[in-house]
Amino acid sequence: MWTRPIPALLVALALLAAPGIGACAGGTSTAPAPAAPASQPQAPVRVDVPTWMAVALSPGTVVIDVRTPEEFASGHVEGALNIPVEFADFAQRIAELDPAATYAVYCRSGNRSAVATAEMNTLGYPHVYDLDGGFTDLESAGMPSA
Repeated sequence: MWTRPIPALLVALALLAAPGIGACAGGTSTAPAPAAPASQPQAPVRVDVPTWMAVALSPGTVVIDVRTPEEFASGHVEGALNIPVEFADFAQRIAELDPAATYAVYCRSGNRSAVATAEMNTLGYPHVYDLDGGFTDLESAGMPSA
């Protein structure tokens, strides 16, 4: 049986070499952060038209049009909810939705949807897809509209 004590320096080196231990003393860990699954984003994900359409057409996805009621009335994605981001009650109306659902959000050009999806993230909605583009791009790509 080995009875000699292990030198303290060897113990310290072993602890520093162990994954995740080196950061305990305030150092920076070099281990990569785990990535969120692509199918379940933890923050709004800005996606291209084909990706957005695939998400929007998936069963259970809620499509949100954040344009004005006038814009919505002139044409919108079939089945979309109109929740204008520029209205004072936007956060209240979003808070009434299921936080566990998946949302596909769009506007005319992508600017208002970016604002809306950032607000949804703040409110705790982890499954939000923001269209990089706008309604005209969706129409051109053949998205069913009303």
